[in-house]
Amino acid sequence: MKTKSDVSATVLRAIKVLEHLKETPGPQSVSYISKDLEISQTIVHRLLTTLKMEGFVLQDTHSKLYSLGPAFLDYANKIITELPFAPVVEPWLIRLRNQTGETAGFYIPNGYTRLCVMEYESQQEIRRSVGVGNQYPIHAGATGRAILSYQSEEILQSVLYSLSREERDILTKKIETTREQGYAVSFEEINANVSALSAPVFDQNQRVVGALSISGPIFRFNSEMIEKHIPALVHATQEISKSFV
Repeated sequence: MKTKSDVSATVLRAIKVLEHLKETPGPQSVSYISKDLEISQTIVHRLLTTLKMEGFVLQDTHSKLYSLGPAFLDYANKIITELPFAPVVEPWLIRLRNQTGETAGFYIPNGYTRLCVMEYESQQEIRRSVGVGNQYPIHAGATGRAILSYQSEEILQSVLYSLSREERDILTKKIETTREQGYAVSFEEINANVSALSAPVFDQNQRVVGALSISGPIFRFNSEMIEKHIPALVHATQEISKSFV
C-alpha cells in the first residue's frame, strides 16, 4: 500500500520528467532522461508509460524517443481563452496585425522569462512566428525589456546581477531608454533578421501585467516602419490598460 509520501514522490518525479521534456530541445530517450535527472531508468520508463497513456507525452514509434504530448495543447488553449484580459487584448492584436502587416503578440511575465500567450501572425509569405506557449528570458529582446523595465526593483536587480558586467551595463542603458520612451525596440537580439517593437500593459495599480509586441523580418520591419507604428502600439497598450480600471 502506497503512503502519502510515496504518492507525492511519484508526482514530483513525473513533474521533473515533464519539465525536462519542456526545457530540453528535441525528443528524449529514457536513458538520457534517467541520467540527467538521476532517476533510475525503470522509474523513468514507468512514469513515461503512464504519462503517455494520459496524453501528456508522445513516443515516436521508430526512434522510441519521448516528447511532450497533445494534452498540453488543451490545457494551454483553456488557460489562454480564459485569461481575464483575452477578450480585450485580442481585437487590438488583430488590428495591429492588419494595420502593420506584421505579427502581433501579447506576452506576460513568467518568473524570469516572458511567455507568449496570444499571437496573430502576419499574413505575408515571409513572416515572424513565435508560437503561443514559447518563452524567452525576460531581459532579452524588446518585449522582455518592455516588461522588465517596469518590474519590481528586486526582480530587476536579480536579473542584472545574473549577467556579466558588460551585459549588465548594456541592459541598464536599454532599460533607461525604455522607461524614457515608454516602449522598446530591438534588432536581431534574439533571432537573426528579426526586429521588434513592444510596449507594456498595466493594471489598475500600475503594475505591469504584460506587453504588446509587433515583430517582423528586418528587411521589411525596419527603423522607418517601426517609427511609423509606435503611436498605434502605444495607443493600443493605453486602451488595454484602461480596461483594468
